[in-house]
Amino acid sequence: MYICSVKPQIPIAMLSDGKITEIFCMADDFCKFFNATVKKHTLEPADGKRHRNKPNGMSDAEIITILIMFHSCGHRCLKHFYKNL
Repeated sequence: MYICSVKPQIPIAMLSDGKITEIFCMADDFCKFFNATVKKHTLEPADGKRHRNKPNGMSDAEIITILIMFHSCGHRCLKHFYKNL
């Protein structure tokens, strides 16, 4: 049986709001640059039809920030980490 509970290496409380905001800003800048670069180098579909890209509930930068926090805290199970935020 797999057990997800692990003591975190770095408690979330040690990540101040300012540090989390800094991580988010860096992730947001990266996403803006990355999306612009991908859009510039992406080919149009061969069939000429436009494909619908439905927007997500969370931005890419928000997801990246949560994943960075998850990996820095040493949890093994993302579900338990996210529920304990």
